[in-house]
Amino acid sequence: MRRAIPLLALAAALSGCGDEELLHGLDEAQANEVLVALDEGGLAATKRREEGSDGQWMVAVGAHDAARAHRVLAERELPRPRPPGFGEVFGKGSMVPTPTEEHALYLHALAGELSRSVESIDGVVEARVHLGLPQPDPLRPGDVPAPRGAVLVKCRPAACDAVRALEAGIRSLVAGAADGLEPGAISVVIAPGAAAPPSPEAPRRRSPLLLALAGLAGLGAAAIAGTTGFLRLRGRSPR
Repeated sequence: MRRAIPLLALAAALSGCGDEELLHGLDEAQANEVLVALDEGGLAATKRREEGSDGQWMVAVGAHDAARAHRVLAERELPRPRPPGFGEVFGKGSMVPTPTEEHALYLHALAGELSRSVESIDGVVEARVHLGLPQPDPLRPGDVPAPRGAVLVKCRPAACDAVRALEAGIRSLVAGAADGLEPGAISVVIAPGAAAPPSPEAPRRRSPLLLALAGLAGLGAAAIAGTTGFLRLRGRSPR
């Protein structure tokens, strides 16, 4: 019975060493963003490619860190959905789309590509681009409204000043990708995104395996001490 107790303790400790899947179905950029956020939150995480998937990744953390990892990601609003680009939008269209559907799909895909371009700016954590590029209607002749656009940019609080300095460049980037759209017809809103949670100054976690081995060593020492005391009471000296 005494031998079984240390073995049970070791088995219980080893059972807590496994990783728990936190997120799956991510692209590599999303997975990297999640890893950075968890590291800033003081949590160790790993990413690996999902078997049988086309370029999708999963992120895992220690089972004892899963709840805290979910809180960190919720505070950072991660993972963020990726804006669809031309490949995602036109890859699943209808067999014979109408001109109106084709135009709407084109605007949706173009806005997604531009959102990705703005998100590549250092300090930007999320971007959304909205485009209004009216087409002439043969059934309603007359003046066509001027094209217009709007951009919402969320940045890291410490980087917002640097991003605001690029506002004119963001207007030029969007206007240059849309026919007839002037930079002055684009509204840009720059706002701070979710701040990174402070890294807790918690003591370093000890490995469950090391804790189990330390417990076994303590139980062994206690057993030796008990045997020594018993022999002394019997008037015999331990060998």
